[in-house]
Amino acid sequence: MLLLLLLLTSTGLGHAVKVTGQEKTDGSCLCEVNTNTWAFPTQKFEKVDQLVQDCGANLQKLQNQVTQTNGELPKIQAIIKNVTARIEPLRYLDTKGIHNALHLRQLSQDLEEISQMINTAHSENQNAETQKLKEEVVKIQEEVKKMFKDDTFNLETTREKLRSLHNRVQSCRTIPDDFRSPCHQRLMSNISSPVTTKLNPFDKSYVSGAWGRESKRESEGVYWIQPLRYSDIYDYTIRLYPSYNDFMASKNYKDVNVAAGYSYAGGIQGPGTVLYGGAVYYQCYNKDEICRYDLESEETNRLTLPNAGINNKFPYCYYSCRDYTDIDLSTDEQGLWVIYATESNHGNIVLSRLDTETFNITHTWKTRLFKKSVTNAFMVCGVLYATRYADTYREEVFYAFDTATGNEDNTLSLPLEKVSAGVASLRYNPIDRKLYMYNDGYLLAYQALF
Repeated sequence: MLLLLLLLTSTGLGHAVKVTGQEKTDGSCLCEVNTNTWAFPTQKFEKVDQLVQDCGANLQKLQNQVTQTNGELPKIQAIIKNVTARIEPLRYLDTKGIHNALHLRQLSQDLEEISQMINTAHSENQNAETQKLKEEVVKIQEEVKKMFKDDTFNLETTREKLRSLHNRVQSCRTIPDDFRSPCHQRLMSNISSPVTTKLNPFDKSYVSGAWGRESKRESEGVYWIQPLRYSDIYDYTIRLYPSYNDFMASKNYKDVNVAAGYSYAGGIQGPGTVLYGGAVYYQCYNKDEICRYDLESEETNRLTLPNAGINNKFPYCYYSCRDYTDIDLSTDEQGLWVIYATESNHGNIVLSRLDTETFNITHTWKTRLFKKSVTNAFMVCGVLYATRYADTYREEVFYAFDTATGNEDNTLSLPLEKVSAGVASLRYNPIDRKLYMYNDGYLLAYQALF
């Protein structure tokens, strides 16, 4: 009998096993081994195998996510770049705009100016409203004196009160009878689908400009178009058509140069042009001024807009900025208006009424609508309307400011169809009560409904 020691290592147990055997006549060894002591750990192997498979699936899923993220990364970077570019023009607000504390001395000067305006309005047209305004301005003057005394300044609140008083004074001031609105219902109720659709007669690449119909009855048959052929910003020519049929057929037109070239003093900057009473009104090249070119005398007059932002400081900019739309002109039943923005009004829209006979500003209203938050604006019946981008083929009129009451309404939702994304200009004509849009080189007209 020979004892042999077999060292059998079990995967699960990890120790040696002693086995007793017998030596045979031929010298071989015979022994019985119980394999249960080192049986293969099938269950554990299956668990490990499942873990390996799960790990492989998770790695594949992670790899797919990484691949997808790499594909999305350029899009995210493009969005960040676009947002950064859109925010960049607003950096001035950190020190010069909304977040800048108002100076008390300037506040006092504004208050004194409004007080004088109220006294003038009261002397010209005494009524309950002007008397109420006088009482309110005296109350605010007492509040400002208290600020000086207590060294406690609530300037933003006081400034907002002054803005409201200023607008109410403008609405109370004497306005010529022929300037009063004939509109029985001041607010539009809807806007039709386009009743005219035409590609501009110059070139489809001219995506910025303005067009419309003469807005004063003396020359009501004349249609006009003024594309911006130089960098989509500048020009010096307006094309006139004697009738609608001529305009649609692009014949019998006359090209009028308002200056020797776009960069000359009388050149046109931006798509804010209108034709009113036989004169072309537009922003003068590189100036905070309005030019008036008389078609008959061929003379140009200029009017300064005090503190108006220009050169892309306050363009229309809701979805994507429309360059050099800082100063915009508009016409309605009450006459000629100019829409712009100033730093003193925090980049919000300022609306001024122009007397075309004397070529002066007679009334000015200050809104709380940030000009860069809209795509365009226009006047109808003494009411300022503003639009915003809905999608490539639709704008929405969402805001109204009534100059007669000073009330603002930002709950409107009037759809406006278009054929392309960008709106360079939008004008209302009081003769046919139509809106005229220059839409990325396309000329659209709509019927305003009341």
